[in-house]
Amino acid sequence: MAYLPITEIIITLSSNNILKWRQHIKYGNIIMTKVNFIDSTTIIAVARDGETFTLKAYLPVKKEEQEIIAQHLSNYFDKCFEDDKISMIYWVLMEMMGNTGFSFYYGGSDRDEERKRIGKRIREIREQKGIEAKQLATLTNIDAANLSRIEQGRYSVGLDILSRISHGLGVKVDLV
Repeated sequence: MAYLPITEIIITLSSNNILKWRQHIKYGNIIMTKVNFIDSTTIIAVARDGETFTLKAYLPVKKEEQEIIAQHLSNYFDKCFEDDKISMIYWVLMEMMGNTGFSFYYGGSDRDEERKRIGKRIREIREQKGIEAKQLATLTNIDAANLSRIEQGRYSVGLDILSRISHGLGVKVDLV
């Protein structure tokens, strides 16, 4: 299998503001996380599933340190990648603090609100039908803890799992 070399794409936004984006690198079917500093405290990470996360550094990061921190964040996002996004962010933070001393707080994701909306709707339908969460988990063959995370909007649910839940609730998946 041939590996693509790591390259940098430099995008000039203005004469004083140059952002370096690491090109997505493909190793087979894996696309690595892309991390970029927007300013000295704001970091954008695009995970390998395309979800965009905003992280905020507690202290400003010097320009000359931003690239190495971005590389570490990219590596830890890939290492800790999972469907439970809150847990994933926690483990990325633990890796960064433990191995580099760098700390940040979570500023949100472009999919947070949609996950919460879907989870809330699943819970509403389940409660309307008088089904206990544990019953639905058993009926759909989904771990009860994962169902809880889905209902809380913490877990990124795919179409297959969403279909099993909707079938267990006796409703159809609706795209609106």
